[in-house]
Amino acid sequence: MNKKLFEKANDIIRSFESASFGVIDENGYPSVSAVSLQNPETIAELYFTTTMDSNKTKRLQKNNKASINCHTTMNNITLVGEVKIFSDEETKNKYWQNWVDLGCDIYPNGVTDPNYCFFKFTTKRVSLFIDDEGVEFTLGSVDTK
Repeated sequence: MNKKLFEKANDIIRSFESASFGVIDENGYPSVSAVSLQNPETIAELYFTTTMDSNKTKRLQKNNKASINCHTTMNNITLVGEVKIFSDEETKNKYWQNWVDLGCDIYPNGVTDPNYCFFKFTTKRVSLFIDDEGVEFTLGSVDTK
């Protein structure tokens, strides 16, 4: 695996505010929605918020496997992995973003809203098409340091 391509993917992901997020529904079919990424730093782990009563949360409680896709006109990053759902106060406070307060009625009680939860997506497999080069690998197979 080309470490330069891995670093380029990290640079690209840092520029994204949103992504396509796919989960498996109760009938075994893929279901894709948009999510707002929370300060993405690396393709190894991504974070975002949603509501406890959302379809994606309910589906992930049954099957935590998911996929994230970010793309530009010339580059594509597809990640496959697992999601952990956090609803504890410590984690919610740590990752609360002020934009959530701005004109957003999703969490009327702010960071303490019982419907507010936080997802941590941990990547297991990566598919990249960057600068006309395609590669697929598992994160354990590459030195990311």
